[in-house]
Amino acid sequence: MTVRKLRPQLALHVESGVTLGSAGREEMELTSGEHVLTLPVERGERQMRFYLPTEPRWDDNGERLPPEIADNLQSIITEIALFWDREPSFRSIFR
Repeated sequence: MTVRKLRPQLALHVESGVTLGSAGREEMELTSGEHVLTLPVERGERQMRFYLPTEPRWDDNGERLPPEIADNLQSIITEIALFWDREPSFRSIFR
């Protein structure tokens, strides 16, 4: 697995350089460099449901995520969630 724990509730996906961490009970923050994408999440016992935008854009500048991240968003999040011993599921949202 290509995930490394940075702090509690913050992990690095080594291959992509993306980090994913808790931003409260109902949100997670995906970061790459200085950019942040806030994702709504529902947490259950050993489960996490992520709500992914149909056209993911960075929160700070509104630009689309680069294809190497956007095209692999579910797999990146899945690897991190499994590292945390959580089963991920995904729903699409329009925003």
